[in-house]
Amino acid sequence: MKNIKLILVFLLSLSGISFMTPIPWTEINLEKENEPEFIEAPSSFSAILNCHTDSCKFREIDRIVQDAYEKGRFNGQILYAENGKILYNESFGYANLKDKSPLENQWRFQLASTSKPFTAMAIMKLQEAGKIDINQLVSTYLPDFPYPTVTVRNLLQHRSGIPNYIYVADKHWDYRKPITNNDLTPLLQKYAPRLEFTPGRTFKYCNSNYAYLACIIEAVSGEKFATFLQKNIFTPLNMHHTFVYDYTHPQKDSVVTGYSYSRQRGHYERPNDYLDGVVGDKGIYSTAEDLFLFDRALYDSRFLHPQTIDSVLTPAIPFDQNHVSDYGLGFRIKRQDNDQQLAYHNGWWKGFRTFFIHDYQNKRTLIWLNNRSDITVTPYINSILQYTLENNHTETNNNQEYREDYGSNE
Repeated sequence: MKNIKLILVFLLSLSGISFMTPIPWTEINLEKENEPEFIEAPSSFSAILNCHTDSCKFREIDRIVQDAYEKGRFNGQILYAENGKILYNESFGYANLKDKSPLENQWRFQLASTSKPFTAMAIMKLQEAGKIDINQLVSTYLPDFPYPTVTVRNLLQHRSGIPNYIYVADKHWDYRKPITNNDLTPLLQKYAPRLEFTPGRTFKYCNSNYAYLACIIEAVSGEKFATFLQKNIFTPLNMHHTFVYDYTHPQKDSVVTGYSYSRQRGHYERPNDYLDGVVGDKGIYSTAEDLFLFDRALYDSRFLHPQTIDSVLTPAIPFDQNHVSDYGLGFRIKRQDNDQQLAYHNGWWKGFRTFFIHDYQNKRTLIWLNNRSDITVTPYINSILQYTLENNHTETNNNQEYREDYGSNE
């Protein structure tokens, strides 16, 4: 009888039936599905100039940036890369004007609205994990959300019609205490209960959209917004100098001071603001080098599937003669003169002005971080993009023009 039982157990195991513990490799695979992929960082962030063209680009970018710095139009970090190779990476000026702390590449800048691509990518990661459907109503994930006809996609594309909490708070909030994401719904329910337009009908840039996306990330993941981004984006991409601002315990290590300028006061420091407690629409601090790592990940299927990236870089409304730019999912999409498209985001916040340009069709990256919020830097950015593009195409089109006007109403 004992031999018969042993034979039966052996036959059952051959047929794939078992009364023992689960198959080990099944458990391992399921665990790995929920673990973020780690993407190796480059061995160095130094500029790599392999040919005469690279050297020419380095010199021209340096000339443009030096001119901006000498005219008082730039104090910060700039990084330019092509095909994943850095051609220029420099810091200019001071991290703090009082003690004249030299600005180095590891100092962190408030990204302002350039934080929004990170919020959007976190949402897309949750969609890939099957935890969010961006076509569902926001109330599916936030039951107390006061606008029942708005979808997650409407928030991502700034087509929701919900009021901007900043304007409402400036009028009604006690600025002596910070406002947080948890305060948004009571504030809007009381003072701005109506939508400004039917969701999906038109585009209107609104910080409330991305503040609520941070709320969705917390509700779905069960983690703080900062924790989720750290685990699923910053750490896997080796973005060791990036963090989400926490007004209860402000990070001060290697954080750049933000400034503005007036004729009466000269350069003056911008203190923390009561609105800084709201994140998702802003609130991420980072460096040009860490943003370069994020840019590389947008080409890597280990970070997000190619189909997901395609949807991220697709404008809400197809381009036509009267509609030359639009918002995708976390990025502004711009059509160039050669009918190619690039993605970018810019940011303005009290003391900071930032640009992150992801030219995915020409594989170019331009990151410009400035701790002066009172100046316009687009002419310098346009000059860099124009020169590098024309230099790439001199053999095929010597007369090609490249002029872009990047929006600054952040």
